[in-house]
Amino acid sequence: MTDALFVLNLVTAGVLVYVLWRREKLRSMVLFHVVGLAVAAALYVPMVWSSAAAEMKPNSIPALFLVRTVVAAMAYVPFLAFLVLTYVRVLGGLASGGTSTTEIKLEEAVHALRFGHHNQAARMAQDVLEEDPDNIEARMVMAQVHLSRGHYEKAIGSYRLAMGVARDDAEFAQLVFTVAVILNEHLGDDKAAVRELDLIRKRMPGTPQAEKAQKWIVRIMDQAARG
Repeated sequence: MTDALFVLNLVTAGVLVYVLWRREKLRSMVLFHVVGLAVAAALYVPMVWSSAAAEMKPNSIPALFLVRTVVAAMAYVPFLAFLVLTYVRVLGGLASGGTSTTEIKLEEAVHALRFGHHNQAARMAQDVLEEDPDNIEARMVMAQVHLSRGHYEKAIGSYRLAMGVARDDAEFAQLVFTVAVILNEHLGDDKAAVRELDLIRKRMPGTPQAEKAQKWIVRIMDQAARG
């Protein structure tokens, strides 16, 4: 029974490590760990004790109980190692100023978006925007959430808000190109796409981005004429 319990908990620990590594829900992680370990401990004690009692004489139960408990607990070594390393990384970053609450939320939002958890990604990005309306990363997460849902107008709105807080011309140009693609390929609005690209030519004439925008404008207009 103890051997089967060991294997079962080893598999469970592996699954927990996989889920937490993929999703990294920091705020729920602490509660999840504490409750999970408490439940595991409550289950281990009677099961290991009954297993030992069934195999040994009463005066030998304590020694075997201790051995079985230690062996069974080894199944949680990978899980506990992951737990400790995760907390050390996060708390160490916070203590050194290298990781802020905003950065943690953004990291969670990006992870959620990557694995298709759009509601969670939008919720985390919105939390960041409530604290910092000019956070361009959060704006882009919201735009990608809308885009993945096929809400193209809302995606464009979010990208345009991100343009307003772009940190440099290169970032601004990349956002404009993204909006132009949505307008041209998803909404079929060639004129709006051209107007969008013209923002780059006016803002940064003579730059590689302006040359690229000009080529896109020519291509879009050529496609529209052929269509």
